[in-house]
Amino acid sequence: MNTIAHRLSTPTQPTSRVVSTVLRLVLGAVWLAAGLLKVNDPDGMLRSARAFRILPEALVQPVAYAVPFLEIALGLLLIVGLAVRVTAIVSALMFATYIAAIASAAARGLRIDCGCFSSGGDLTADAPTHYTSELIRDSLLLAAAALLAWRPAGYLSADRLLDRPGDHESPADDRFGSDTDGLED
Repeated sequence: MNTIAHRLSTPTQPTSRVVSTVLRLVLGAVWLAAGLLKVNDPDGMLRSARAFRILPEALVQPVAYAVPFLEIALGLLLIVGLAVRVTAIVSALMFATYIAAIASAAARGLRIDCGCFSSGGDLTADAPTHYTSELIRDSLLLAAAALLAWRPAGYLSADRLLDRPGDHESPADDRFGSDTDGLED
């Protein structure tokens, strides 16, 4: 069945698949780099989480230790192309959280390094903040994650390998839309 909803939910142009693939790989690389830069510096992550002055102290340590591993997992899932839509949605939620935290720090007059690609923490009085560039960067990454959540089907994806039609599907299953639009990798 070829409904309008099916056409909107399933990319039919190779260009759409290329854009999805590029977004997935770029976001995956960003998450992987951010997580790997933080994972070996748990003290820096604690400083960064505390510097925002948002979380109750009881949550600072669990969040600080979990974030790098979550970022690495998101990066690996995106690079491999597994659970792309779910991973893109989680990515969008993470970027939205980062944007809110950075905007909150700026609005409250805090002078911190966000710790996005470093250990972060409070800045010295003469060190400049980079809130504007951090907010722009994270907003662009949020938009990329949202676009990827909307159009997750790309090339070089484990999802495409796992989503091939099989003997277990019936013609009625197509009414829910599938990712098999006749384009081959």
